[in-house]
Formats: sequence, structure tokens, C-alpha cells
Amino acid sequence: MSGVSDKIDPKDFESWARQELDELRRIRDELRVQAHLGKQEFRIRWDSLERSFDAFAQKAKRASQAAEEPLRNLEQDLRKVAADLRAGYRQIRDAI
Repeated sequence: MSGVSDKIDPKDFESWARQELDELRRIRDELRVQAHLGKQEFRIRWDSLERSFDAFAQKAKRASQAAEEPLRNLEQDLRKVAADLRAGYRQIRDAI
């Protein structure tokens, strides 16, 4: 973060997760046909990856939703600390 006045954007994580899921879906779709035509060993690995993909998608969604309020609270706290510091520095400056 470059400064206290910068807003913390909870959408950054959501954007990353969405892009990652889109890319993984693209790769997944390309491989799905090949996996069904492939050997049994690849199908076993595919099934394992499918379970991992589903878990990743669910966790990313939950994390994105859960992060919104804590990030808003953090931003509010940082803005309050910055305002308090600014006011304290002004008091000292004015007293000098």
C-alpha cells in the first residue's frame, strides 16, 4: 500500500480468483475431452483434479465473501489512525 489514503479494494482478491477460475476452467475444458479418450491412469488423476478444482472454486468464493467486511474494517481503522496522527502532529505544530 503506497499510502494510508489508498483504498483497500476487496475486489482485487475476487478479481484474481475469478481470473484464476476462468483460466483453470479453460484448461479443464480442453483436457476434458482428451481425458475421456485417454488411459485409465489419466482418468484417475483427472477425477482427483476435478475434486481439487471444485474445492478450490468453493474456497475462493467463500474467502472472497469473507474478506469484504474485514477489509472494510481495516480501511476504517487505518483512516482513523491516520486522522489521529494528523491531528496530533497539527497540535504539536500549532503549539511550537
